[in-house]
Amino acid sequence: MKYINLKKLLAILTVAAFSFSACKKITTPEPMGDAGQTIVKILNGGVASDPSVISEAISFVNTPFTLSKAVVDIRRDVPNNSALNSTTVITIKDDTSAITNFNNTNSSGLFLYQLPADWYTVVPAAGIVKTGGQGGNFTVTFAPGEFAKQIEINIPNATVLDPSNLYGLAFTITTIDATGKISQVANSVILQIGAKNNYDGVYTDDFCNYHPSSNPGYTCASTEVELITTGANACKIYWPLAGAFAQPSILGGGFSYFGAQEPEYTVNPSTFAVTVQNAYVGASTFYTMSAGYNSHYDPPSKTFYVKYGYNNPGGVFDPSATREWTQTLKYTGPR
Repeated sequence: MKYINLKKLLAILTVAAFSFSACKKITTPEPMGDAGQTIVKILNGGVASDPSVISEAISFVNTPFTLSKAVVDIRRDVPNNSALNSTTVITIKDDTSAITNFNNTNSSGLFLYQLPADWYTVVPAAGIVKTGGQGGNFTVTFAPGEFAKQIEINIPNATVLDPSNLYGLAFTITTIDATGKISQVANSVILQIGAKNNYDGVYTDDFCNYHPSSNPGYTCASTEVELITTGANACKIYWPLAGAFAQPSILGGGFSYFGAQEPEYTVNPSTFAVTVQNAYVGASTFYTMSAGYNSHYDPPSKTFYVKYGYNNPGGVFDPSATREWTQTLKYTGPR
């Protein structure tokens, strides 16, 4: 089986930590002086040809949920107090074309489905009116003294989402009245929404693996991974170090992973027994759970204990052919 060596792919690994705040309180901005124009923008936004993406994973349950991270945060930067005490009206488009463009141009391979209009509602807010349904427009009115508005999305029932898919809503500022201009660098954003089950999250993967030639003998290591919901009781493993749905391994003396393999972990909700299978589309390799090993999920500690491999018929280890992994996946927090 061909495998990919991360030492050849990654020269530098940068780990970026992002923090989000659901706080609604916004500090009053200082006026920009007597010169200049009122500028409207989307906080942390991009441009329509390359919008920023704000992600939020929500529990896979039939309970209404208002997104707290994936929010369209609109700002009015004013040049003086007179402008702050005036009215500004802008139009924001429910930009379905931005979703299409994102799917056609992003290099990550990520695909976003347009979130159907009947799967969400817009939280009512003063000065924000939506017309035209999907692909329509929001009229946003800043009253005198206002400099911030937010478009918030509510999901009444997350179980209508396909957990194996990611969904998107795009918003682009298209017009402003004569009182100002639109930011040329922060006027568009995509909200990325996905369902998550009870096992979804960030984990420490303490693992050992065996390969008859590339790693003849068990070698152990630890790395951070994410388990991403693919069903009510199933998750696929995503490895940030590889930037892919991949199985962390030691092969050829370093961190590596096999191509055409995307391990998917399924938990039996009654017994908490765990099975692992290859969810890669068109996969020809499938895993066998190790005979005699109690592969299971422990709810109190939120930990997976699994052992599996392939070329080991009946789960019997064959040192001349077997590829095998033993993993302890310890939950560290939400993704």
